[in-house]
Amino acid sequence: MFLYEMIRSKLSHYSTMLIDTDPQMTTSTMIRQTLPDNEIKQMPIGDRYDGVTLSSLDGLIKNTLINENNLFFIDSGAGRIGNMWQILSIIDAIIVPTSLSWTDLRPTLEFIHELDERKQDFNSNLPHIIVVPNRVSPHQRDYSLLNDFVKDINVIVAPPISDYAIVRNKSHGYRGLRDIEGTKFYLEIERLANFLVSHVLSGELDRIYGT
Repeated sequence: MFLYEMIRSKLSHYSTMLIDTDPQMTTSTMIRQTLPDNEIKQMPIGDRYDGVTLSSLDGLIKNTLINENNLFFIDSGAGRIGNMWQILSIIDAIIVPTSLSWTDLRPTLEFIHELDERKQDFNSNLPHIIVVPNRVSPHQRDYSLLNDFVKDINVIVAPPISDYAIVRNKSHGYRGLRDIEGTKFYLEIERLANFLVSHVLSGELDRIYGT
């Protein structure tokens, strides 16, 4: 929610939309308090194959992205790729958050490897895989464990997020960016947003990987 609002504020010349495919629909429900309804769509996709929703989402993305000034953010539930590959195959980038604990890194690595294999099967460089270390200690400087896990895959490690206490405190009565101004979390979200704008939305990763 915070990342979407931050990028939205930096790209006012874009028409942005948040699509919530997580069956819990927490993001879209909470963010309605700060954004206009026409920027938010709820299209929940569960573990079972939901062909109607997937086809609708696929059509919405393809029809809307004809205009290069339209920008989609899709919030999905955690889990395996499964039927979401239909959507992953037409997006520019996927953000994969993970802590540096083995409990999180192992399923994250499995997910990334499966996604990379799908990309190779379809001879595609997309989507770009962007790993965001989270719940990281402010004093953490060694990312060698994470880097070793992804060294053989085209993965970009983005700036980390460490301060999640503010999120827990603001989870009720969500009021958006104004609620976190002046905090470390705000600065971290802004740094991550700047990274995504400069590397993904600018086309820099497309140039690097020859997309």
